Amino acid sequence: MNNKNKPESSFQASALKLGSTQALFIAVVIVIGILVNLIVGKLPATYTQFDLSDSSLFTLSEQTKTLCANLPQPLTLYHVVETGAEDDRIVSLLDRYAAAGDITVRQIDPVLYPAFTTKYTDQPVTGGSVIVECGDRAKVVDNIEILVPIIKDQTYYMMTGQPDGGWEFDGEGAITSAIHYVTTDELPVIYALEGHSETALPEYLQSMIAKDNYTLNTLSLMSAGGIPEDCGALIINSPRSDLSENELTQILAYMEKGGSVVLLCDFGTGDKPNFDALMAAYGMELVNGVVVEPDNSYYFATGYNHYLLPVLGEHEVTSSLIQGNQYVLMPQAMGIVETSSHRSTLNMTSLLTTSSNAYAKPGAMTATTMEKEAGDIDGPFSVGALVTEAANGGETKLAVFPTALMLDEKLDSAVSGGNSNLFLSTLGWMCDYEQSMSIHAKPLQTDALVVPAAKANLWSAVAVIGMPLFVLCAGAIIVLDRRKK
Repeated sequence: MNNKNKPESSFQASALKLGSTQALFIAVVIVIGILVNLIVGKLPATYTQFDLSDSSLFTLSEQTKTLCANLPQPLTLYHVVETGAEDDRIVSLLDRYAAAGDITVRQIDPVLYPAFTTKYTDQPVTGGSVIVECGDRAKVVDNIEILVPIIKDQTYYMMTGQPDGGWEFDGEGAITSAIHYVTTDELPVIYALEGHSETALPEYLQSMIAKDNYTLNTLSLMSAGGIPEDCGALIINSPRSDLSENELTQILAYMEKGGSVVLLCDFGTGDKPNFDALMAAYGMELVNGVVVEPDNSYYFATGYNHYLLPVLGEHEVTSSLIQGNQYVLMPQAMGIVETSSHRSTLNMTSLLTTSSNAYAKPGAMTATTMEKEAGDIDGPFSVGALVTEAANGGETKLAVFPTALMLDEKLDSAVSGGNSNLFLSTLGWMCDYEQSMSIHAKPLQTDALVVPAAKANLWSAVAVIGMPLFVLCAGAIIVLDRRKK
């Protein structure tokens, strides 16, 4: 009996041993899995999460990465939000900041710590806001600056609490701006000239200028008696009346000492000989006419061939636009040309250039056609130009954009912020402001697609003619093939 039971006992022992081995193996795998999860959970979001959003909501720009990698001292981001009410988009973004430099992220529950924010502000702090602290400096980034409503109808927004234009995510722009503010001692001051019926800078652009940590002031030369010493750049936006001789003298004196001026002007605002003299002193003059593009590769797809999509020239001002494949839209622009003679110390750069077939229409305001006629002026033209010159105080810089309509918010949004990006980059270059952020809000809906007229016509022809012909041909081939059978 004992011998007969030996195989069965041996089998049971082997099965028990195999089962124990399997159980041990499973236990080891579970322990390894738990350890891996714990380790991965401690890794920065940069290594564990991938940004698959259309507008790269959670991908930090190179400006942000550079700023965070070169912090003068450790920095803390306080995320003020109730436990369980966190917005995953903000949490993920903050994790990426923590991975980008010597940055600590702490969540503060305002229910548990109701007095926490009072040492930073005497105003209520909205849930989901972020407080940026570095040393003895701090700045509150309210949640409304991170999730920005696009309001087209104020009444609708007041009644429903929902914006009719959707939302934008400006987490990176707002937080990086605050980091720059608390880690930088000297911030640039710029002035907007007034007293000549200038057009005020649009509110959206003023907000972007403030987000870039510029101080924007207005300046009347009549009352100030001169341009302040702290002026990093003087903005002259579409004046309707001319400078006085005294004002021209003050501006030229400021520029001769290394001052910077950005001039925007519009067609049809009358003769202004002193503004013309300001440009001529730096080798430029305007062509008296609206530039028209006959080549549909260089104007907007709406069919308006005086709404230009110029070629971008290589310069640090345009580098971010070129890298991002962005367009600039120049509506109803005048042409810029060099004067017949100017001093050799001037260095000129064309930022925006038309095609060689472009022409300018002097009578554009009363023209019955935008087709080329006798008296029109042949191009090509620059529709955005820079001039620099060495000066005792550094370097004189002049930028000219011959249409202030480029700053219109709707036109800017038509090219996904390309125009405002160009303007802010120009200010950063003028003020030698290397940390100028120029980080735009990212839409939570689809970006506008900019299509030049030539491409729009091509795809229209494909859709209207090409596809039906393809279907007809395919059908004919199938019918003939069946008949042969």
